[in-house]
Amino acid sequence: MVGDRSWNRPVLLAALFLGGYAGALVWLGPSHARYVCAVVVSTLLPLAANFGLLANGGSHYRRQTAFWTLWSASCALWAAGELLWAVALLSRNRMNPTGVANAIFFLSMAPVLGALAVRPHRRHLGKALRHGYVDLALLAIWWLYLYAFFVLMPGAAVAGSPVYRWHYLELTAAAALFLLVILFALWRATHAAWRRIYGQLLGASTLHGGGWLFVCWAVARGRYAPGSLADLPLVASFLWLGIAGFQAARLAPEPETHGGHPIDHRWALRLAAAGIASLPAFGVWSLFEQAPDPVRRGRIDLTIGAAAVGILLLLLRQRQMNRNRRTLLLDTQLSLDQTNRLQAHLVLTEKLASLGELAAGAAREIGDPLTAILGYTDLLLAEPEAGERALATARKIRVQAHRTRKLVENLLRFARQVSPERALLDLNGLLSSAVQLHRFHLADRNVVVKLALSPDLPAVRGDPKLLLQVFYEIIDNAADAMRPAGGGRLAIGTQLEGTNAAIEFADTGPGLERPERVFDPFYTTKDVGKGTGLGLSMCYGIIREHGGQINCRNLAEGGALFRIELPAVVLPVQLKNLIESATGTA
Repeated sequence: MVGDRSWNRPVLLAALFLGGYAGALVWLGPSHARYVCAVVVSTLLPLAANFGLLANGGSHYRRQTAFWTLWSASCALWAAGELLWAVALLSRNRMNPTGVANAIFFLSMAPVLGALAVRPHRRHLGKALRHGYVDLALLAIWWLYLYAFFVLMPGAAVAGSPVYRWHYLELTAAAALFLLVILFALWRATHAAWRRIYGQLLGASTLHGGGWLFVCWAVARGRYAPGSLADLPLVASFLWLGIAGFQAARLAPEPETHGGHPIDHRWALRLAAAGIASLPAFGVWSLFEQAPDPVRRGRIDLTIGAAAVGILLLLLRQRQMNRNRRTLLLDTQLSLDQTNRLQAHLVLTEKLASLGELAAGAAREIGDPLTAILGYTDLLLAEPEAGERALATARKIRVQAHRTRKLVENLLRFARQVSPERALLDLNGLLSSAVQLHRFHLADRNVVVKLALSPDLPAVRGDPKLLLQVFYEIIDNAADAMRPAGGGRLAIGTQLEGTNAAIEFADTGPGLERPERVFDPFYTTKDVGKGTGLGLSMCYGIIREHGGQINCRNLAEGGALFRIELPAVVLPVQLKNLIESATGTA
């Protein structure tokens, strides 16, 4: 945090400026030059205060940027009001400046109320900030309605009438007090840097509100002279605002995650909704009040118009909230689906790891006695004195022993006890080899293979034997699935998607009964003796070991689709083309 000494210089400069300005007003006396000096200072000083306020415009937090932007908009509105007043005073005619200018002065408090509704010291979602813009519009409509209802209408559109002046003073006092109460509550609810910032804004706002009420009181009593010392509190308040903005920019406070007495962040919406809901009551009161007919009719028409605009804004906000709720529900559903898939993946991974250890241990335990069984069987078959019946039994034992050995080899492959070899591989070549190895088997089952291999597919790094085994297993399963229908078609395609090489196997078979269980160990839909249920589980483990992904689903037109994604080794030229195609500069 920046120490207090760093603010001695700006405070000293502000004090010197304020003292010099007061001295100039006294020295010039009641003259036209004093009016010109007062007009220039009163118009340019609010704009100068924006340099300090907008120093916070580059904040990383959108709420802080909106907060300081709205506060600077209030200063800009005040400068516009001062400019209108200056034009009227310097035009050398009897044009009264208090009409439009006073309306702008009163409406300049609406952006401040919106800035306080933003609450930059708290962490919020970005969508809530968009709701705040609609709340700000509702507050602005209500603010303008109050000014027109209580100030313009009673004055019968005569800006200089005593009724107008006193009603303007009363409404301005109520609005200023309301803003100061909110600022005080925010100062109490914050800590450290934010309490310091809100304290500076509270002091400047108090000085500004008190100075403006004094000016309004002097105008209502007919005792105000433009360019008098009564303007000094307003000048000092804008100097204070600029210093507060620079101080906030140097402190650069982070949003707080806690607060002593946090204010409900929905107070702005509730205030705006209460204001819109109160419009019918104002309209009914206008029907029975003792006022001239033009005033009563004007208030009724004003109430109807403000109610219509307010209802439209409330409908807009409700539509935004419904849209955000729908988006939130969809995001929640997507998150739940991803969580379920992740949970299923974790369960499958743990299951594969446990079964892999079990398979490795079982394979080792079975391997030794199986070797002995095969050895004794060979000895029995080589015995010349053995009878035909014994030899036939020995042959059957050898067949079953070899079948058991094949099962043990599958278990060992499933357990993957040997680390795969890593080399740059051409996936298109491996797929073509897998199809060639299966050509007689596929032709016997009337399966037509259609290859759609991308010629620009980059290489991948992996074990050619293991990946060839994966492709062989998937092709073999597809051929078996299409066999009951008398054949079918198997489409195999490759393409580059981002930095991954994608391979798809799409068949025209009956599809998968339970796609979510396809990669479970020992899950099979084949007849007893025709499958162990370890093939696709082994494929899953191999692909995951290569840093890729494998999944499957049923196609809408029938059949099953197996999809494999493997990290590609993208060369610099291919990477350049990939970036150009993604950015649309190719």
